Amino acid sequence: MGFVRKILIFITGYAWLLLIAGPGLIGMSVWSQWKAEGDHAYKPREQLTSVAGTVTGASEITVTRKRRATKKYYEITVAPTAGGEVRKLRIDHSTPSTLVGNLIDEKVTALFDSGDNDLVYEVVAAGQPVIAYETSKQRLLADAQSSAKSLGGAGTWIFAIFLTLVGAGGVWANRKLRRAEEQAGAQAAAA
Repeated sequence: MGFVRKILIFITGYAWLLLIAGPGLIGMSVWSQWKAEGDHAYKPREQLTSVAGTVTGASEITVTRKRRATKKYYEITVAPTAGGEVRKLRIDHSTPSTLVGNLIDEKVTALFDSGDNDLVYEVVAAGQPVIAYETSKQRLLADAQSSAKSLGGAGTWIFAIFLTLVGAGGVWANRKLRRAEEQAGAQAAAA
């Protein structure tokens, strides 16, 4: 019986992870819902950083993450007209590649979010918007709403509550098993 108890103590010793995971999942769900509502999914035009200069290069970037998830985006290099640091700006992969390629050697003015990996919201070349702020805003809002829909369903909440309950039960069982183990050890020492 002591061997089985030790195994159960070991297994239930990790129950606190489930106890944290449940509320964490609920927090992610609430955060994704908040981001999808109103104007939280994108930055207002006034809060964006602007750079004017010549596009010296453009490339397609592929980032491979765990579990074979890949993310693709375009990156343009802008040399500021007024001098200063060359900026590498990210453009969403939904933008046509020919449009991104045609920006090379063009003088552009770009609005980007410096707090979000220099994500481009707007690019203006020759006085005409090549990538419009409104289009970027709608895309970001649609992405946030899609994420909220996948994380905000009843199944997510039920799973999160289940994890929390299993975690709480595991922590309780772990304490009870440890107490029983200590009592068994004390009785064995007394005998």
